[in-house]
Amino acid sequence: MLISFFRYLYGYVRVRLTGYSPERFLNLCKAHHIEIWDLENNGGYYEMNLSIRDFRRLKPLRKKAKAHLLVTERHGLPFFLHRYRNRKMFVVGILLCITFLYVMSLYIWNIHIEGNYSRTTNVILDYLESEHIVHGMRKSQVDCKEIQSMIRIQFPDIIWVSAEIRGTRLLIRIRENMDSMPAQEETDQEESPKDVVAAREGIITSILVRQGVAQVQVGDEVEEGQLLVLGRIDIQNDSGEVAGHQYTAADADVYARTTYTYYDEFVLSHEVRHPTGRKRHGVYAKVGGKTISLKLKPGFDQFSALNTEYPLKLTENFYLPLTFGTTLYEEYEIYTESYSEEEARALAEANLNEFLENLIEKGVQIIENNVKIEVGTNTCVAVGTLTAVEEIGSHRLTEILEEPSEAPVDEEK
Repeated sequence: MLISFFRYLYGYVRVRLTGYSPERFLNLCKAHHIEIWDLENNGGYYEMNLSIRDFRRLKPLRKKAKAHLLVTERHGLPFFLHRYRNRKMFVVGILLCITFLYVMSLYIWNIHIEGNYSRTTNVILDYLESEHIVHGMRKSQVDCKEIQSMIRIQFPDIIWVSAEIRGTRLLIRIRENMDSMPAQEETDQEESPKDVVAAREGIITSILVRQGVAQVQVGDEVEEGQLLVLGRIDIQNDSGEVAGHQYTAADADVYARTTYTYYDEFVLSHEVRHPTGRKRHGVYAKVGGKTISLKLKPGFDQFSALNTEYPLKLTENFYLPLTFGTTLYEEYEIYTESYSEEEARALAEANLNEFLENLIEKGVQIIENNVKIEVGTNTCVAVGTLTAVEEIGSHRLTEILEEPSEAPVDEEK
């Protein structure tokens, strides 16, 4: 591969050899160390490749062997430049292109971040931008060691950082301590004194207290916001009086039987869009904060418009301030239709099931469904109650009381 490159760089010709004794000519070339390649015997003549420099040395050998040489092909950079010697702007364009590529190679065009999970790429890129580490900066201005130090200081959960330049890419690899932040948050939560209160009204079905003092028991009916577990423990002296308080983050699993009221009503007549099949397309461009619209008027009375945008970017994270977009216009006609009784019941059941799925996703267990669906002349109504069992405990800060003062003791004289 490298030999072919240098042959193209210096130029070579393909010649046709004829004459009285072509074999003698070939032996003379070998004796004078003239390189020949791709030699072919075509019956009455030979064809071969020679470099321009060796071709110029063939004149005495050609006379000595009484051989005739005919140049059939010319290859290489010298012939290319000679062919376009009168097209100066073409040569200038090539030189400008080479210069442009060289200048562009002096800058960072891609900042690639690997190994980040809790910290998104955009968060890290925004921080680097605030420190003037951006796409398009000169590679000579990039201090990899300083970048490593800045990231570790700004993000304490990042325990290892590596930054290096590869071509026009700034490659940043990081490793995060995934356990540090959640552990700290849990510690902070445990240190704050909290009570457990009822998030909904209901009847207590079970209560398991891990920390704190229970204020209710199984079978009690509670209201929303009522205190369930107190995060304050009274410390009593020998006389049974409160001498102080100890605070903790109350922790308990409190389940209660709750009731949800469900109501859903919709009219049977409804509007339906029917596409006619007629479509038109438009295009637009966004340059910076301005929009250059080339959208065509659809010419439809009723239509939907769907925009699709294609932002331009040089690399995965370096977006240019230029976006192209297309708009698809589709004509439709509106008709008024009515649900049948079966369709209305199916729609009402679908709405109810969606409501139940949302509750189940929140950990609510449905134990009784008393919702009834009635289809009238113009409307469909689904109404009733849902009985469920769910955890109703939620936290609020414990009220900090003033510590009782000690009573003075009379000294006997």
